[in-house]
Amino acid sequence: MAEAEAAKTGGRRAERRVQIARAALAVMAREGVARLTARRVVAEAGLSLGHLTYNFDGMDEVLSEAYRLLSADLAAAGEAALQGADGPKARVSAFLRTGFAAPFLTPDHLRLRLDLWSAARWHPGIAATERDLYERYRARLEGLLAPFGADPARVTAVVDVVMAALDGLWLDHARRADQAALARGLAECEALLFSLGPEGSGGQAAGRDPSPR
Repeated sequence: MAEAEAAKTGGRRAERRVQIARAALAVMAREGVARLTARRVVAEAGLSLGHLTYNFDGMDEVLSEAYRLLSADLAAAGEAALQGADGPKARVSAFLRTGFAAPFLTPDHLRLRLDLWSAARWHPGIAATERDLYERYRARLEGLLAPFGADPARVTAVVDVVMAALDGLWLDHARRADQAALARGLAECEALLFSLGPEGSGGQAAGRDPSPR
């Protein structure tokens, strides 16, 4: 009985943490991280300040949880996209392009990404969360490349370049919203990844789709 009650309490607390973190994302999307305060977050969530202080050690932890939620949304969308992809190249392409499709290219979402990247520079807890999420995304991408059978050192080098390029595409799109430039950038990232396949340059040609899916 005690264990069941503890599990129920833990479930309620987990739900409340998500509610508060979602509220923090809403405030940041609307007003920016500079105006994010505990009072604004609980007002957005329709809760008292005590709910935040009971469930979180401080605003850094709220930001870290918000970052995890934002990345979990992207990861879930990526996994869903993989379900309809047939073959290693299609799976790589679907995974890569998920983060550059609706709803992840909206101005609000781009603002959230930029604000959280910026916050990670000054808050160790958020920085640790960002590093963990980066490594998870990278490991998933490398796992999707495993069927290509490429030399591991070459995979590491190519993924280094592609990960940096993806961050650059996010930043460039936030600044210019140039869809054609985004399409070209994604096609080049695919071409580089597909070059790891057994057909080499033939894989590059297959990656040059002129528009994001």
